[in-house]
Amino acid sequence: MFHSKNMKSLYVTILFCFLSTLGISQINVGAGTQVIFDNTVLGFQGKAMVEWDDTWRAAGTFTFHLKSGIDWTVDLDAHYKLLQISDDFDLSPLAGISITSFTDDTEIGINLGAFIDFVPVDSYHIYIEPKINLGGYESVAVSTGILF
Repeated sequence: MFHSKNMKSLYVTILFCFLSTLGISQINVGAGTQVIFDNTVLGFQGKAMVEWDDTWRAAGTFTFHLKSGIDWTVDLDAHYKLLQISDDFDLSPLAGISITSFTDDTEIGINLGAFIDFVPVDSYHIYIEPKINLGGYESVAVSTGILF
């Protein structure tokens, strides 16, 4: 449980850290959907992914949930490109933080999962991202979408 002033400071800090990488990295942005398997919560998301080098990338995701009581979630994850299955297909474990806003509360948790990335053409990525959230809104979720 955070006060509004503390949450605003946290958001500004996270946004500054994410934006500070923009000058040195390749950036992809896109949209997708998410299903949380706790009472089947559906959400729509915007995602930005920053590639630091050949092995590391970061992703920021904002998800708007369509279920009453859960407003939105911000996920900030680091991906390690562990396995390149082919020139167009990668599997990356991920870890990060999740900030979930409910009608009367905000919770912060830890994300653990995988980012499965298919690049059929250099201009876009198709992804699927299963992950669990621990410590905050404890749940299992799967996201899928496209990045340009």
